Amino acid sequence: MKQRYRTDILTTLVITLLGVFQGQVTVFYIVYLFWFQELIRTMIDFAYLFHKKETIQEKLSLMRLSFGSFFVLFVYFVFIVVLFTFMLHWNQRQLLIDDIRVLVFRNGYFNANILLFLIEYGYYRTSVGHAGLQLQVFNRRHTILHISIILGALISLSIMPRLDIHDNQWVSAWTIVPFLLLKIFIDKPESDRFCGNTEQ
Repeated sequence: MKQRYRTDILTTLVITLLGVFQGQVTVFYIVYLFWFQELIRTMIDFAYLFHKKETIQEKLSLMRLSFGSFFVLFVYFVFIVVLFTFMLHWNQRQLLIDDIRVLVFRNGYFNANILLFLIEYGYYRTSVGHAGLQLQVFNRRHTILHISIILGALISLSIMPRLDIHDNQWVSAWTIVPFLLLKIFIDKPESDRFCGNTEQ
C-alpha cells in the first residue's frame, strides 16, 4: 500500500514540476488536478462496488448513497472553475489562456498526470478488491480540495501580487510548492495509504 502511495506522489511531483519548468502550471492547474484525481477515485470505486452488487436493490441503494459524493465533487468543480479561471485570472490574459487549456485537456502535463493516475488507481483497486471500501459524502481527500481552494485564493490575491513576479515559470514555482506539501502531508497513508474513498 505504501509503495502505491509513493508512486502516486512521485508521478504527481515529477510531471507537475516538469510542467513548472515549461511554465504550464498555474494555481488552477494544481487545484483542478486534485479535483480530477478525486473524481477518478470516486468513479472507479463506484464502478467496482456497482459491479460487485448482486441484486437490483443493492445497486439502487449504492446509487443513492453515491449521489452525495458526486454532488460534492460537482459543487467543487463549479467553484474551482468559476473562482480560479473567471474571477481570479480574468484580467490576466496569459493565465486565463493557460487555465482554459488545462480545462479543455490541451495541457500535456496535466493529461499525463491524469492518465497515469487513472492507470495506477485502476490497477490498485482491481488488485486489493473492495474489502472495507465505501463511498462517502465527505472524506479526507475532500479536505485537500477545500484547503487548496482557500490556499489558492490566498496566494492569487495576496501573496503573488506582492512578489511582483511576471515570468509565468516563476509564478508556477512559487505557487506549486504549498499545494504539493499539502497533498503529501494530508494524503499521507496510514493502514491503507491509497484506499480511495474509505474512511481513514
